Amino acid sequence: MADLLHTDWFIWGIGLILGFQILVVVLGEAIYRADRAGRPLASIFRAIRNGVLPFLIFYVFLSKIVGLEADSATMRSVATLFWISVIYAVLLFVNVLLFEQAAAGTWRSRAPKLFQDLLRVLLVVIGAAIVLSVVWRRDLGGLIAALGVGSIVLGLALQETLGNLMSGIAMLFERPFSIGDWIEVGSNRGEVVQINWRSVHLRTVDRNLLVMPNSALGRETIINFSAPTRLQTVRVSFAFALDDPPNRVKDMLRNTALKTPHVATEPSPKAHAVEFQNDRIRYQAVLCLDNPKLYRKLIDTYTTRVWYAAQRAGLRLPLPTALEYQVKEQPQATADIEPAVTRLAGVAALADLEQSQLRQLAEDADRLWFGAGETVLQQGEMSGAVYIIDAGQATTLYQAEAAEASEILQLGEGELFGETALTRGQPNPASIVADTDLEVLRIPLTSLESLLEIHPQTAHQLANLIDLRTDALQRIIAAKA
Repeated sequence: MADLLHTDWFIWGIGLILGFQILVVVLGEAIYRADRAGRPLASIFRAIRNGVLPFLIFYVFLSKIVGLEADSATMRSVATLFWISVIYAVLLFVNVLLFEQAAAGTWRSRAPKLFQDLLRVLLVVIGAAIVLSVVWRRDLGGLIAALGVGSIVLGLALQETLGNLMSGIAMLFERPFSIGDWIEVGSNRGEVVQINWRSVHLRTVDRNLLVMPNSALGRETIINFSAPTRLQTVRVSFAFALDDPPNRVKDMLRNTALKTPHVATEPSPKAHAVEFQNDRIRYQAVLCLDNPKLYRKLIDTYTTRVWYAAQRAGLRLPLPTALEYQVKEQPQATADIEPAVTRLAGVAALADLEQSQLRQLAEDADRLWFGAGETVLQQGEMSGAVYIIDAGQATTLYQAEAAEASEILQLGEGELFGETALTRGQPNPASIVADTDLEVLRIPLTSLESLLEIHPQTAHQLANLIDLRTDALQRIIAAKA
């Protein structure tokens, strides 16, 4: 018995039995704690318990207990399996510690998947070299020399492709843009729709597909309009006459911007007078666009609305000095009054007024233009005038809090709106929005009230109109309740 206790195979056997059981228990406890804490280290402990440890124990058993030679095919096969399990555990270890637990904003969190795959391949190649050299006693000098020469030849043959690949890896590490971002590269602008290891695909503003190699991107300056936020600054220049007060012009540019779709309210639009010229002052409006895709549409919409707003405000956009225009002066009555009288005579609520009274209203009225989509009257706004549509169409919209706007009725040529101005202190119950380009006659409230005092029939018709539209609005409100 004493001799048995001192034999090598008995000592190794007892050590393997006890050591294996202890290591299995320790690793099992580590896996349990890692799983409860939600840590990815559990996968590493499982790989060690289920792969590395059994092959190691089996190798020691064959070597120390059974007594097989290290150069035998069986021992080399077991050693190969052991190294494969070690390589697998190392791959898990590198993936968990370097990438899965990487802090946000670090280079490890931005590492592209291709880089991770290349690192894994490199570790596998190193492990395979260790197995071939240590376990199977192979001379790797010739293989390394052949791979070196082959790499040089392959690199020269695929120089452009490899350049795009390396540029793609560097670009994805830096992450200057992502899919869906709106970028400008050189003279090209578009939305990023695909990123791969060779090229980046852009959908241009003309809806064309532009494929740019990564090597070309690496040589160009990239402007990302979607980062750090999707807000993009847009500058639009205008010129107005020298005798137009600059503060009025700047107020008009700012107010028009605030009513233009997709213009951000924060930061608020700004307008500056930037230059005096011979016959005009040049202004610049600075807006923030909330969607870079709509850059051209915003320029078109805003410029169009500035023209209408300038007409309504009596601000003159100057003509080029190289052109001369001769405008034939016409008497006020024939140029504008007579068409206005004709239009007023066709309004049902004003049908009982005499011709002289209609002419008086036409002389007091002014003509305004609104572009399609512009709001003529805002819900809740106090109006000091009544409007008659001379050309175009408009829609009456009511919007409850946190709800979509509901259409109450459509208005066409010869119809009247803004009648709530006749009820003192009452704001507009709904908004009036131009469906098409709209031309209206704006009659001041004071002019209309003086006629209603001496013409009760017209006052009665206007009161009926207010009641009808109020009932229509109440039905909409009741349907939403």
